[in-house]
Formats: sequence, structure tokens, C-alpha cells
Amino acid sequence: MKGYISSGILELYLLGELSERERQEVEQMAARYPEIREELDQLEASMFAFDRLSGQKPSPAIKDKIFASLEVETPPASIKTMDTPESKALSRWRNFSAAAAVVALLATVFAFYFANRYYSTQEEYRTLVLERSVLAEELEINQARYEQMEEFLGGDFDRIPLEGEAYEMQKDAQVDIFWDRNDARVFASVRNLQLLEPGQDYQLWAIGEDGPIGIGIINASQTGLLQQMETVSAAGAFAITIEPKGGSQTPTLENLVVLGEVV
Repeated sequence: MKGYISSGILELYLLGELSERERQEVEQMAARYPEIREELDQLEASMFAFDRLSGQKPSPAIKDKIFASLEVETPPASIKTMDTPESKALSRWRNFSAAAAVVALLATVFAFYFANRYYSTQEEYRTLVLERSVLAEELEINQARYEQMEEFLGGDFDRIPLEGEAYEMQKDAQVDIFWDRNDARVFASVRNLQLLEPGQDYQLWAIGEDGPIGIGIINASQTGLLQQMETVSAAGAFAITIEPKGGSQTPTLENLVVLGEVV
């Protein structure tokens, strides 16, 4: 390679005595041929060694030229992260974890939403069933009352008022008995009766030639309503007594509440 560039030219290059075009040619040859670059390095080392022995330092201008000539611009290597199997697996796991977290959150939200909707719907359904049950019960009661009223208006009923003024049990007790003698039908309508203990009942008696006969239990809470009793073909009076729950075979006279004679 020395045939291409002599050592003198290389020394002039290091000393900065070449023109710009000549410097470029030397730099191109040094970059192309390693032998020339090696000789440049040797010449530089020799020049610095001579300076150290002689005690003379090269001028700053010479040093700058030498260092500038030795600088080889190398393109910076692009920094690239290597995708190892471990990093890929970790990346996939992170993506999966993030997706799983989102899915879990959405599942929780939907679970709460549909649970609330379910319980709300169940509550609405139970309320509706209860309302329908109450309406059906009221309809049945009203239907029974209508039929009783229709039957009552179609009959020939006598009103027999039962009063409690003459008895110590309930002096303000009042009950009306409606009796159709032709059809033997009997209805009772409570105007005023005290409520009893859970183990007691009001029992209606029809008093005839054969003595008192129990013809039904009266509900004291159903004031103003017609309560149908058992049929009676003959009676001289009606009375109500307080009896054990379900009624008795014979009246308890000391518990007599009201009495009314048939006119």
C-alpha cells in the first residue's frame, strides 16, 4: 500500500500540510486499506514519542489536526431490544392479565346489574301475586255478599233485634237477626259486639219448643255484613252466648250476651 501513498505524504497529512482534496484522498485510502490506517497510527505514535523525548510539545493546532485526521465516523449502532422467548412470554402474560382483569371487572358489573334486576323482578312478581291474591279474595267476598244480598232482597225476612241492655255481659251489644219463616233462612248482622279472647266464640241460638239449638258462630269483627246461619223452621226467640272456641252443644246461660223475641 505504500506504493499508493508514501510515508512522506502521510507525515504531511498528520502535520496538516495537505490541501483539502489531498486530505480527503488520504482519508479515503486509510478507510479502504487497513495497512494505511496502521501506518498512520505508527507515525502518530512516533511523533508523540519524539516529542516526549525532546521535551517539545506539538502546538495545539498540530494536535487538533492529528486528532481530527484520526477520527473515523462510525454510524451509531441502532439499539434494538432483543425479543427473547422469556420476554415474549412475559409480554403475552401481561396482555392476558390485563384482558382478564377487564373481563373480570365487566363480569362483576354485569353480575351486580343482573342480580339487582333479578331480585327487583322477583320482588315485583311477589308483590303482583300478592295483589292478585288480595283482589281475588276481595272479589270472592264481594261475590258472596252480592249473592247474599240478592237472596236477602228476594226473600221475605223479618228483622229481630237482639239487645244486651238487660244482661251484665255487654249492655251495649246489638245484633240484628233476619229470618225468612217460609224458607227457614237466617242471617245475622252485627251492629256492636266486643271482640273476644282467641279461645272464645259468639254462638247464635234459636229457642223453640224443643229448647235452644245452636245455628252458627258469629264473627264480631264483620260489622254491618250479613252472616249466613243455619236454617230454622220455628223459633220463639234468638239469643247469643259466649262459648269455647267452636261452640257448644248447650248454651252457657251465665255468658248470655243478647236476647230477642220473635214477634
